[in-house]
Amino acid sequence: MKSPGRTKNYFTDIVIMPFRKLLQVHMRHSHTKWIVRLVILLLFTSILPVHTSELYAQRSTSKKSAKKKSSGKRKSSSKKKSSKGAKGKKKTSKKGKGKKSSASKKAQVKKYVDRGKKRYKSKNYRGALDDFKKAHKIAPSKTTNSYISRITGVLKKGSSKKKAVVKAKKPTLSAMKLAGELYDLNNDLSDSRRRMGRAMKYLIPRQEKHLSKLESRPVYTTADFEQAADSAPDDLRMQRQLGLHYEVNGNWSKAKDVYLRQVARHYYNPDAHFFLGSLYEKLGDFQKAQQSYEEALDLDVNHKATLDAMAVHQKDSPAVEMSRQVLVRTAAKAPEGPAQQFTLIHEKINDGLFNDAIAMAEKAAEKYPDQNGFIFLQAVAYNDLGEIDLAKAAFQQSIRMDPKHKESHLGLGNLYYNMGKYVYAALGFGDVVYLNPQDLDARYMQGLSYYNAQEWGLAASVWEDLLHYQSQHPLVRNLLPQAYYILAVEYNRLGEPSLGRTSFEKALSVNSNSYAWLPGAFRTLGKYYQEKGMHKQSLVAYQEVLELRPNDSSAYTGMGVTYWKMNEHQLAKAAWNRSLQINPDANDAKGWLILSKRLGS
Repeated sequence: MKSPGRTKNYFTDIVIMPFRKLLQVHMRHSHTKWIVRLVILLLFTSILPVHTSELYAQRSTSKKSAKKKSSGKRKSSSKKKSSKGAKGKKKTSKKGKGKKSSASKKAQVKKYVDRGKKRYKSKNYRGALDDFKKAHKIAPSKTTNSYISRITGVLKKGSSKKKAVVKAKKPTLSAMKLAGELYDLNNDLSDSRRRMGRAMKYLIPRQEKHLSKLESRPVYTTADFEQAADSAPDDLRMQRQLGLHYEVNGNWSKAKDVYLRQVARHYYNPDAHFFLGSLYEKLGDFQKAQQSYEEALDLDVNHKATLDAMAVHQKDSPAVEMSRQVLVRTAAKAPEGPAQQFTLIHEKINDGLFNDAIAMAEKAAEKYPDQNGFIFLQAVAYNDLGEIDLAKAAFQQSIRMDPKHKESHLGLGNLYYNMGKYVYAALGFGDVVYLNPQDLDARYMQGLSYYNAQEWGLAASVWEDLLHYQSQHPLVRNLLPQAYYILAVEYNRLGEPSLGRTSFEKALSVNSNSYAWLPGAFRTLGKYYQEKGMHKQSLVAYQEVLELRPNDSSAYTGMGVTYWKMNEHQLAKAAWNRSLQINPDANDAKGWLILSKRLGS
C-alpha cells in the first residue's frame, strides 16, 4: 500500500508545488483563476499517464529484483504449497504450453521431412535439400543430416556434369533429323513441323538456348528439306519428308524423282513402293499406282498402309477398280489374310448387304486389331444402312486408332453435314485439309459448312485460302462475295460503316459482276434474319431479291416462312402459291402448304 501514497506525493511535489506561488499571486483575478485551472487540467491529463507508467515500470523492476533475491525461498516453499494456488496454476499452464509447442515442432519437422522425401524421389533435389535443412534447423537429427549430405553430393555431381558439357564441343543439331523422329511417332510430316519447337524441348532439354532459335522458325524452307535429304540419302523417312514437301507445294515431278530413287535404293522395303503408289494415285495414274501397290503387297502381304489405302475406295471413287484388282490379287496369294476379308466386305457393301458387311468387318477387326480399314468399313456400312449414331461412333473409333486417317475425317465431316451440324462438319473437313492441303474439295466443303452455319468470317477466310490454289473456282467466286456482302451489311447494322465498306470492296474484288451473286446474298440474308427473329429485316432482304429477280421462286418461299412466323398465315400461303406458280417443282413451298392445311391455318 505504499505505492499509491508515493504516487500522490510525487505528483504533488513535481506538478503542483511549482505552480503554488503562481497561484497565490494570480488568484486575486477571477478570469486568471479559470485560465490557470485549465492549464493545470491539461497538464494533468498529459503528464500523469507518462509518470504513472514510469512508476509502474519501477514497481515491476523492483518486483523482479525481489523475485531474484527470494527465488530460493520460493522454490522451497512452492513444494510445500498446494497445487491449487495461483502461482501453481501459472506454472502448470506454462508446462502445458511447452507440451503444445513441442508437439507443433514435431509436426512441422515431420511435414518438412515427408515433403523432402517426396521431392527426393521425384528428383527435385534442390527443393528436397531446402526441406531437410528447415527440418534440421528446428530439430537436428541423424536422418535429416544424412539426407542433407546425400543431396549435396548429388547436386555437386550434377554441376560438374554441366561444366563438362560446356567445355565439350557444341553439339550439332539437325532439325530435319528430329523431324524424322517425330514422323516415326506421328506418321505425318506437317504435324511434325507444326510441333517441332515444343517437342524438341523434351527431346533435348539441356540445349534450351540453342533450341529456342529453332522454335522461332515457323516453317522450314525447301532448301532445308533438300539439305537434310542430301545429308542422309539412305534415310527413307527423311526422303519421304522431302517428297511430301514437294507434294504440298505442287512440285509433282520432283516428288516423283525422290520416290523413284528410293524405290531403287530400298527395293525390298514395301514403304518405298507405297509412297510411289500414293503419288501416282494423286496424279490420277491408277495403272502405275496399282503396280506400286502390288509390289508393296508382294513384299508384305499384310502391309498395313497399302491395305488401308485399298479399303477406303468405295463405289463412288474413281480408284475403286484399281483397289478391287489389288485386293483380289493379294487375296489369291493369302486366302486367309486381311486382303481377302477386305475384298469380301467390299462386295457385300456394293451389293447392298450392309448387315453382312458389318458382321464380317467386326470379325476381321477382332482378328486384325491393328488394321484400321475394318473399322472404317463398319462406319461406311452403318452410314449406308442409315444407322447414323453407330456410323459416327465407328468413324470416331477409326480416328482414335489412326488420327491421320484422312478418309475417316472426311466421312465424319460428310455425316455431320448431312445431319445439319455445320460447325462440326467444318471441323471434320478442316482436319482433312490439315492432312492434305491440296484437297480443294475439302476446303470448299469446309467453307460451305461455315457458310451454312452463318459463320461468315470463317467461311470467307477458308474460301480466300482456296482461291490461292484455284483462283477461278466457280462456286467460290459466287459464294465468297455473298459472305463478304453479308458481313458488310452486318457491320453497317452494328455501327461499323468503315468495316462494312471494306467488306463490300472485298466482295467486288472477288467478283465485280454483282448481279451474279447479289440476289443470292439477299436470299441468304433473308434466311439469316428470319432465324434470328428479325422478321422485318428478313422481308426487306427477300424484297430486294425480287427487285433484282422478280421470278425468284426461292425468295417467295422464304418470304412465306417469314410471314408464317409473324402469324400472317394468309400472306404466307399467298407467297408459297406464288412460288409454285413460278416453279411447280418447288418442294419447300409444297411442304409448307401441306403443313399449313394440317394445322388448319
